[in-house]
Amino acid sequence: MTWATWSGWGLDGFTNQMFPLALGGIIATLGLTTAQGGLATSSALIASAVGGVVGGRLADRFGRVQVLVLVISAYALFTGLTATAQNFEQLLIWRTLEGFFFGAEWPVGAALMAEYAAPERRGRALAWIQSAWAVGWGAANLAYVLSHAWLPETVAWRVMFAVGILPAVVALLIRRNLRDVPTVRVRREPRQKGAFAELFAPGLRRYTVLGTLFGATGLASTYALQTWIPLYLKEERGLSVSGTALYIWFMIVGNWLGYVLGGHVHDRIGRRWAFTLFYSGTAVFGFLFMAVPVQALWYDLLLAAVVGFFVSAQASGKGALFTELFPARVRGTGAGITYNVGRGVAAFSPALIGWASDGIGLGSAIVAVLLVCTVLTVLFIWLLPETKGRVLD
Repeated sequence: MTWATWSGWGLDGFTNQMFPLALGGIIATLGLTTAQGGLATSSALIASAVGGVVGGRLADRFGRVQVLVLVISAYALFTGLTATAQNFEQLLIWRTLEGFFFGAEWPVGAALMAEYAAPERRGRALAWIQSAWAVGWGAANLAYVLSHAWLPETVAWRVMFAVGILPAVVALLIRRNLRDVPTVRVRREPRQKGAFAELFAPGLRRYTVLGTLFGATGLASTYALQTWIPLYLKEERGLSVSGTALYIWFMIVGNWLGYVLGGHVHDRIGRRWAFTLFYSGTAVFGFLFMAVPVQALWYDLLLAAVVGFFVSAQASGKGALFTELFPARVRGTGAGITYNVGRGVAAFSPALIGWASDGIGLGSAIVAVLLVCTVLTVLFIWLLPETKGRVLD
């Protein structure tokens, strides 16, 4: 179960993090503006909001595993088709469809793993699963370095997306014997309301709305950093492909440690305090990295690792939080709404930064969005209940 679910998040990390790395080559090849590059990023994230709701609803109705196999297959297909884009319109279509199935995968896998995990270990169990994201990011960075070492920039990004099909094949092979938790798979409880009506009824409405706002502002701060850092390092720091990749490697190492260790902190001190700690740390060290550059390589690389740590440590608790807020009959749908609709709203973050960068510079635009979103995220987590140790039905 663990390795099967782990592989899916690794695939997400690989394919999702390829786009920021390839963005420079895509802009050069297709003749895009920075704003169009941001729009292509945002379109996938907006589509993921719809995909997350649809995927979660289908998982609640037909079972987690069947839906996982479907969405991974489609996700891989549209990742590969991105390599064939000849203009902005085609890129937008493939990225949007890829984003839809990318969004559908998260709530299904989170619900499946949460239902298998023991309550007192749920935070670290889901955090370990999400640590695969860092491994997938590392694989994307390796593909970036190797493809650009042998091929011109205008061709290398296409090869990267074509290679993105392979991890999906591995994930599907690993998951071929995976089964749903029996009590969830066979349950057909009568309900007076539909899933969406129940989620927005008085009993769960507060969790649904606040959870979505928390997801939106938190992910907006994350996307502010992860989407634009490769281009920032290239354009404002003047780094080469190898120099950019070196910084990314240090961020990936910190990212993996943040996932693994962050889950233990979430289980030890609770969701509220852990999220407050990690989001505040992301803002502080992200500001130092972007706005206070120091001419010392060791310092910058260490800071990159620390930023990577805090970004993933705050993300490590979301799988547990969003599944603990809702009962089993609407758990996939609820997690899909709070995380993926939040992601859809957060999708405006990369586009806003791309637009603002023309006036105030890319680094300043990233910092401004990061700081505002952090304040809002901390506010929303304290308006949600503490769910540490909650027993799931």
